[in-house]
Amino acid sequence: MKLAKMKRKNILALVLVLVLFLGVSVPGNLNAQNRSRNATKELTEDDVKKRKSLFMSANKERILGNWEKAESIYREVLELDPEHDASMYELARIYFSNNRQEEAILLMEKATGLDPGNIWYHVLLAELYKSTRQFDKVVEVFTQLTEYFPERIDLYYDLALSYIILGDYKNAVDVYDQIESILGVNEDVSLQKQKLYTNLDKPKKALQEIEKLVAAHPSNSRYLQILAESYMTYGQEEKALETYRKIAEIDPDNPYIRISLSDYYRRIRDEDKAFEELKLGFANPRLDIESKMQILLTYYSVDQFYNDKKDQAFELAEILVDAHPDNARALSIYGDLLYRNEKFDEAYLVFKNVIEIDKSSYPVWEQMMFIENQLSRREALNETSTAAIELFPMQPLPYLFNGFANTQLKNWDQALKSLETGSMLVIDNDLLLAQFYSSLGDTYNQLGDHQKSDESYEKAISINPDDAFVLNNYSYYLSLRNVELEKAKVMAERANMLDPDNPSFQDTFGWVLYKLGEYTEAEKWIKKALDNDEPESAVLLEHYGDVLFKLGKTSKALNFWTKAKENGGEASEFLDKKIEDKKLYE
Repeated sequence: MKLAKMKRKNILALVLVLVLFLGVSVPGNLNAQNRSRNATKELTEDDVKKRKSLFMSANKERILGNWEKAESIYREVLELDPEHDASMYELARIYFSNNRQEEAILLMEKATGLDPGNIWYHVLLAELYKSTRQFDKVVEVFTQLTEYFPERIDLYYDLALSYIILGDYKNAVDVYDQIESILGVNEDVSLQKQKLYTNLDKPKKALQEIEKLVAAHPSNSRYLQILAESYMTYGQEEKALETYRKIAEIDPDNPYIRISLSDYYRRIRDEDKAFEELKLGFANPRLDIESKMQILLTYYSVDQFYNDKKDQAFELAEILVDAHPDNARALSIYGDLLYRNEKFDEAYLVFKNVIEIDKSSYPVWEQMMFIENQLSRREALNETSTAAIELFPMQPLPYLFNGFANTQLKNWDQALKSLETGSMLVIDNDLLLAQFYSSLGDTYNQLGDHQKSDESYEKAISINPDDAFVLNNYSYYLSLRNVELEKAKVMAERANMLDPDNPSFQDTFGWVLYKLGEYTEAEKWIKKALDNDEPESAVLLEHYGDVLFKLGKTSKALNFWTKAKENGGEASEFLDKKIEDKKLYE
């Protein structure tokens, strides 16, 4: 038994070797080696043996990738036997691969003549004609093939496509009719014929193809959908509506029918019904969230969604959340709407829910931080930005927000660490980098490192010379140190030009003027600041008192110092002494 098995195994190995070396790579209906042929010369028995040996050698070299050597040997075969079509086929394949199409075509035209029943010869010839854009000849090849192999449906499809490429839509339709006579009415053929009749400007026949498809498959809601859309395309709105209603009867849970009906009503400008159908579609959880997003983009521009039709947008977003309560994308859309409409507290709760479902969406973390900053939730901003840094360590913005939070919490060292790290991560965003430098300027100043503070402010101004907040803060800190007061004056004046009626900026300019000894002008600007500041700050009240004292208005100065004391806000360390001694201390 073992010996028998071994023999069968050896026989199998021998068959595989013969497959490789005898070139059984050109299957067809007829065997070129055994068929009768009108040879130009009779081959001797030795010639036949030599031809077989050469052909095997050529196939071996081809399989090994030695194409040049294989080509040379195939040529030898053809010198010995000019009508050896198998060698023509293999040699043509080599020529085709080397962009020698014309030589390959000559070989395959001869090979197909020698063995017209070999499908692979015709297919290669068709490919060669395609590569040289001889589509009329491609049609001839596939016409012949459909005659030789009438059972091969794929050949009919190739023939129809060849006619389409030639722009011969009428003959293409005829071929599809042949396919339909074999396969029966089916989607691919019906849709192709519809397109072809449309190109032939025969809308009635185009529509009839879809009607025929529906008649063959009356319960297929997708075909009914195509028919309804076709009726809309050809201006038959009443038939379209009738078809849509039929779909709703056959397939009431179809998530797309409501969208189609909505589209129908929108086209006939019945906006109310269109919106009602859209809501029904959105309420169906079987319609996935991505499809709903695409529909929103189709129905609304960004401006309409967030502004002109925001009531509809809110209603749809709420329906989305009800239909997909655990979908982060649906919640994000709703949260974004709330945020854009300044409903920050509600948006915050929604975004927190999103993060609990999916922590991987960085934009959601960003919006959370913006809201916390907007609402001055310092502790929350510190926690959120710290978590965002851990999850997205290469994103610079969380470091900036962490710097903001720790600055407000007076954690100056932590603020400095975050701001320095984040500033090194900024790429191709000058405005963000300027914001980092501005915040670093504030932080270095609080830590008493005035040199680095000034350097940071200078970098911020070099990027954005019209940042009013940087100009204001930089000039104010210079005035407190009594250095570069003229430079501080120019910057403070510029800040007020950029942002007039800002009490903080007016106070800074007045205070710089005060430091320069320009008390009359200083009094005007600090008075403007007081008029615009609601409620009045202790610092402003004290500053105004100081200016009044310099102008010799001691009693008025004492009155404003007292107001500053009663205000209870942050003031200078000398305020109590000023009130007690009725005298200015600096």
